[in-house]
Amino acid sequence: MGKLFFPKMAAGNLVRNRRFEFPYLLTGLITVAMFYNMTFLTFHEELKNMPGGATIPTIMNLGTMVVGLFALIFLLYTNTFLMKRRHKEIGLYNILGMSKRHIAVVMLWETVYTCLITVVGGLLLGILLSKLMLLLLYKILFFSVSFGFMVSWKSVGITAVLFVAIYLVALLLNLLHVHLSKPVELLKGGSVGEKEPKTKVLLAILGVVTLGAGYYIAITTESPLEALMLFFLAVILVIIGTYCLFTAGSIAFLKAMKKRKNYYYQAKHFIGISGMLYRMKQNAVGLANICILSTMVLVMISTCVCLYIGTGDALNAMYPHDIIYSQSWQDSGNRSKEEVRVQIQEALDKAGMEPTHVQEVDQLTTVNSMPEEATLGGVDLNAGVMDLSNTVTTLVVTAEGYRQMTGNTLNLAPGEAAIYTTESQGEWEQISFLGLSFSIKTWLPEAPAITVEGYSERYIFLVVADDAAMEAVYQQQMLDGGGLASNIYWEYSLDFDGVSKEEMLQLYQTLRSSVLSDTGDNTLSCRDAQEVDFYSLYGSFLFLGLFLGALFLMATVLIIYYKQISEGYEDKERFAIMEKVGMSQQQVRTAIRSQVRMVFFLPLLGAIIHLAASFKMISKLMAALGLQNIPLFALCCVGTVAAFAVGYFIIYHLTARTYYKIVR
Repeated sequence: MGKLFFPKMAAGNLVRNRRFEFPYLLTGLITVAMFYNMTFLTFHEELKNMPGGATIPTIMNLGTMVVGLFALIFLLYTNTFLMKRRHKEIGLYNILGMSKRHIAVVMLWETVYTCLITVVGGLLLGILLSKLMLLLLYKILFFSVSFGFMVSWKSVGITAVLFVAIYLVALLLNLLHVHLSKPVELLKGGSVGEKEPKTKVLLAILGVVTLGAGYYIAITTESPLEALMLFFLAVILVIIGTYCLFTAGSIAFLKAMKKRKNYYYQAKHFIGISGMLYRMKQNAVGLANICILSTMVLVMISTCVCLYIGTGDALNAMYPHDIIYSQSWQDSGNRSKEEVRVQIQEALDKAGMEPTHVQEVDQLTTVNSMPEEATLGGVDLNAGVMDLSNTVTTLVVTAEGYRQMTGNTLNLAPGEAAIYTTESQGEWEQISFLGLSFSIKTWLPEAPAITVEGYSERYIFLVVADDAAMEAVYQQQMLDGGGLASNIYWEYSLDFDGVSKEEMLQLYQTLRSSVLSDTGDNTLSCRDAQEVDFYSLYGSFLFLGLFLGALFLMATVLIIYYKQISEGYEDKERFAIMEKVGMSQQQVRTAIRSQVRMVFFLPLLGAIIHLAASFKMISKLMAALGLQNIPLFALCCVGTVAAFAVGYFIIYHLTARTYYKIVR
């Protein structure tokens, strides 16, 4: 054999198997380009110097890890599929006299070609697209675009090392597979798994239980804090349930269809159901992968688009006033309220600005344990959060603070309170706060705009008589909660009309230098200043969601394509036999459509059901980020599903056309 025999043979193999190899190479090339761009944005120095620059690289770094892990899993998964398709080819080489060492050399050269095409080509594509990705990110974040072009050699090195390592692992797995297999087994590889699978009752039950448990958690979770704790558990349960039901539940369903004689013994149903049964184990895993990837695309894009569109709502919910100064009663830095008022007024006079609304509120926010049942007499709030599903957020203000917030006056004597709560419609006569009791004099029609809903939809807005009552609540909390007790905060808020953003930011900087103290517990916030950070955070999430959504969509398309191609080759002989025994081409074509549609749209239906089941839980998670616009999220979900379904239908037609060509 000449020195170029094996390199030529490897190149010829890639060309002959182009129907399978070309999508694999294209996917690898695009994945390399996407990984390079993600690392490029992570290490880009200009982004770090932008407003909100501390947030953007962190989110991009998270995306880098996700893309890297996805590349490892997906490329190895696809390589396993390609290897299975080549069983007969490799077995034939072995029978014709090539040793396993020779086959290993051919595979080595195939891997070298694959690396050169995907890694080098992907890096070149990534470098060419890097400026476009940067411009897209700047557009989303409302940053001004800078001129110039650069190559991140650090990103080039990391990308090359990662993907060469992935292809090396794939090569080692292929060599191990060939080494452990016998030539006869490889030659028969195409017919492995042709036994009709048995109904796996236990696996089907496990699927129903895990999927039901995941749905139950998602649907019954009420608290955003509880949603944060249980989200990943629900995701894992749904993934397990999806795999189990697609693997075992689909077989049980098809066998049930087979028992319906009137339905089964129709040409279009007979071929589809019997064909699916004989390859269901392999198909089920592929279908489950498509379903899970489709769900990830739907959830990611709908959530990120909603967060980005609703940035203004979230900003207004978390910062209801233009300027807010907050100072703790317990750690004021030896500064009185009057001193702070004077300093703020001096800054306003210096800037020549006059607020249209000034508000001063003393408030105490705590998270308490709510009893399972409250009596008509009242309720006793306890300290310590033992069960996240049974917590309630309590906001305590004075009667003067309530007047400042609403303009309404409440006349409360010591020991009396006014209340609004999500937990009662006016049945309580008193409320006990950690053992300190208040008789309820007035039930308020609504609560002022407050921010506690982001942490819990269950809350109590409690108005007490004066500062002495507020201090008594704090002291009772200290006795019961100790180091976990919340402080009382005095908030001094300012609102302006007709003031430009530049003037507001200048006032904010002036107040930061003159009012904020290095000692004591005090903070200063400005809605316009926080706007940049909000758009940096949510804009980065949108960019990452679209980026990963495109990556997962590409993986979905490739799995669907390979599934259609492999089934086409396996079905070709079966349909030829059917035609020989008397079936017309029209009957064969109808049977093909029946089978392809049955298989193709089941994952899409499953993904839509998963999204619907997770809607409530994701809404709670977004509430923790300050976005509580449920209609907006519903609209984003519907729009995402519609767009994805259209794309999915297009993919169906393109891949089904390839399937029909093979079968015919």
